[in-house]
Amino acid sequence: MGRRAVAPHIDESQRAIEAHHARHGTIPSMAGLARLWGYASKSSAARRVGELVEAGVLAWSPDRRLRPGPAFRVAGDTHPVPAAQEPELDEAMERWSTGYDRELTRAYMMTVRLLRLARSIEAGLARTAASEGLSAGEVLVLDTLFRAGPPHALAPTALKRHFVISLAGVAKRLERLLALGLIERVPNPDDRRGMLVQLTASGVALLRRLVELDRHSPHIMWPMDLSERDYRVMMDGLQTAQALIDADERDN
Repeated sequence: MGRRAVAPHIDESQRAIEAHHARHGTIPSMAGLARLWGYASKSSAARRVGELVEAGVLAWSPDRRLRPGPAFRVAGDTHPVPAAQEPELDEAMERWSTGYDRELTRAYMMTVRLLRLARSIEAGLARTAASEGLSAGEVLVLDTLFRAGPPHALAPTALKRHFVISLAGVAKRLERLLALGLIERVPNPDDRRGMLVQLTASGVALLRRLVELDRHSPHIMWPMDLSERDYRVMMDGLQTAQALIDADERDN
């Protein structure tokens, strides 16, 4: 089936929302759409939403949430959102530049963008985990055990090193995963008094189902839309940033 024609006066709004969806995997709320399109009120955004729904670009889900419609273009057809369509960041940049020096402004802008990206990814991880009745943190425990390699077992204290939470926080996740039969306690061959937690066959099967979902999830697959050069530059930059922060923490 071909796509329905979109009136020229709403094509710009369509490109902006498609680009946002490609980057974040979501359709914003009405207030978010107003900000995205630079409208002064949610009522103006609602009128534009009505036009996009009529054109088949957007559709309403049964729980009254907006979702892509049949005329919604996939990520490969979208264009990046120009800076002018991110008014909140434009305003922040202007205020930072008048209140702080250039170095601080550059640092704050990068930090805010990374935080926004991290929040979008975390929200996507939470949605994927929820499809199996779990939290994102519980899935991360399972994935950590899987990455340990066969027999996919670790001591709880070793698990703690992978998370920025207390040992009690790890224990809470472990208790729920044990109750669901996704992990089990086994003797530690290197410590007769200690126990390990180990993935069960059910835990491995659940992870495989989530991996298949991830193959179609923008919050996971977005790096594959980067050019090879952009991918490498971003990876190198992130690794350098982490090394700089880690070195400073070791010195203090």
